[in-house]
Amino acid sequence: MPLPADLNALLKPLMAASTPPRAWDGAHQLPWDEPAFSERVLRWHLDPTTDMASRRPELIQRHCDWLESRLGSGPRRILDVGCGPGLYLHELARRGHTGVGFDFAPAALDWAREEARHAGLDCTFFAADLKALPADLPARTGLCDAVTFWFGEFHSFPPRVAAAFLPQLVACLKPGGLFVLEYQPRDGFAEDDATEWQVVASGPFTDEPHLWLQAHTWDEDAQTEIHTHWILAPGSATLRRYVQCHRAWAMDELVALLAGCGLVAPEFHEPITGLSSELEFPVLVTTRA
Repeated sequence: MPLPADLNALLKPLMAASTPPRAWDGAHQLPWDEPAFSERVLRWHLDPTTDMASRRPELIQRHCDWLESRLGSGPRRILDVGCGPGLYLHELARRGHTGVGFDFAPAALDWAREEARHAGLDCTFFAADLKALPADLPARTGLCDAVTFWFGEFHSFPPRVAAAFLPQLVACLKPGGLFVLEYQPRDGFAEDDATEWQVVASGPFTDEPHLWLQAHTWDEDAQTEIHTHWILAPGSATLRRYVQCHRAWAMDELVALLAGCGLVAPEFHEPITGLSSELEFPVLVTTRA
């Protein structure tokens, strides 16, 4: 049956999209900084039954137990990179530590600040984008005993961007401070192309009923997984495309990158709790020389 003319026009961008897509070609991250998108994702962050955006409270508590065991006794100062709504720093502040976090999702930052203010927690939050960090980043954060980078978000950046922001993060560490990187191992990336679709009443991309088409593609040359989302919303007659890229790193390649920034003595650890095999990753700990 032929498609109606208006539906034909609506689907034209999907039909014209390059196949296969290329890694890091144009937008390659979700629009975390869009107010409406960040408001919708905040609901997932604060849902204690899922690990899709932030960890469940019991996992965060156990991650903080582990971090405290590595930092030793006494109050410490922690910088949390891509802190979201500040759940890790809130938990650490309840234990007597101080912290600072940055993100570029406005709704998450607003919630993090309000929760800290309401509970009287010694942690602060500011807006910053890893792709363009402020030159005075160490002055904003103060020297920290640890920098944490949870949930494999490090893989969301191409190598040239990671090589630019890592030295800036290391500059926020005291000598001997820990850089804690939760990473996705190379064998955790799927190299087989796949597609899936589902009908959704509401989700992170829109509150209206929509068809959510997803395509997973592997770019061998770039060693990068490409996750494309097509959101078709009949009610508003819109079709939107979002892309996420995740770069796989071989272990020796990752260690060499960190060493080039002054991070030494690498230690590899299994996932901290092992309770979420799909959404919890191993941890690499290095020390500022």
